[in-house]
Amino acid sequence: IREVKMKAILGVDVSSKSLDACILNEKRNYARSFAYTEKGCLSLIRWAKKYDAGKAAVEATGGYEQEVSYLMSKHGLKVHVVNPAQVRNFARGIGKVAKTDRIDAHAIARFAQVVDLPEPVILTDAQMELKQLILRRKALDKMITAEKNRTRFAQSHVKKSIKKTIDFLSLQMQSIEVEINSIRINNPDISARFDVLCRQKGVAFVTAMSLIGLIPELGQLNKRQITALVGLAPYSRESGKFKGKRFISGGREHARQALYMPSWVARKYDTDFKKLYDRMIEKGKPKKVASTALMRKLLVRLNAMMRIHLNQN
Repeated sequence: IREVKMKAILGVDVSSKSLDACILNEKRNYARSFAYTEKGCLSLIRWAKKYDAGKAAVEATGGYEQEVSYLMSKHGLKVHVVNPAQVRNFARGIGKVAKTDRIDAHAIARFAQVVDLPEPVILTDAQMELKQLILRRKALDKMITAEKNRTRFAQSHVKKSIKKTIDFLSLQMQSIEVEINSIRINNPDISARFDVLCRQKGVAFVTAMSLIGLIPELGQLNKRQITALVGLAPYSRESGKFKGKRFISGGREHARQALYMPSWVARKYDTDFKKLYDRMIEKGKPKKVASTALMRKLLVRLNAMMRIHLNQN
């Protein structure tokens, strides 16, 4: 954490209906609320530019932040999507124990002011659409799995109903996959990234497109940053003579899930992955820990491959 002298900083607390904003500059603080509509977002952007806000921070709120952050990026603001748990802990640390939308907006702005945040990745329209399609495909896959599990206890008529639901959901998934493939074909940058990722054994169409959509930072961060971003970095728990087990924490759950099966395929067909897994098992590590190590190794390798590709282009 460090103090930074720079242009005014905008903090935005997002809910389903409103945008509570706070601007911090060297002279004073400004606060306003806007309706969460396209018109309200544009009013927020004009207000931010009036006070020369060059940097904005928005809390991740389960997807509500996507539209406003996209519009702010599109209109020239550098937007950081920040972890709400980190902001709340930071707010307590500076004495903001009470919690209201206005206080949260101020805490977000203050957090962005003093914490050295990584450079935000500006998504194109195609990348935004791809991310939504990947998440929709994941949701459909989850529903299909749930319906298949219900067939084990279902009787004749109910089983027929479940089969019809599975058939419908499967058609929807196929339609989503056609749209995902269309984005790949019609966007040279995404197509090139896809080809790079598919060079790794275990990575095919669904995994490659999922990683492109869910981790647009791939190739732009170092190995520690990318593993922490996805939630595959082990964190120490030590104090004095106490040395606890290390655990992974946080990160992008859907991206982490997309790496699970490919890491096992890589273990089967890539000798480096097999050696890593066998070595950890021989040391007495639980299979779950060894599996996490495989996912981490796969992510680091794909990140390195993508970095080489981006540097060459």
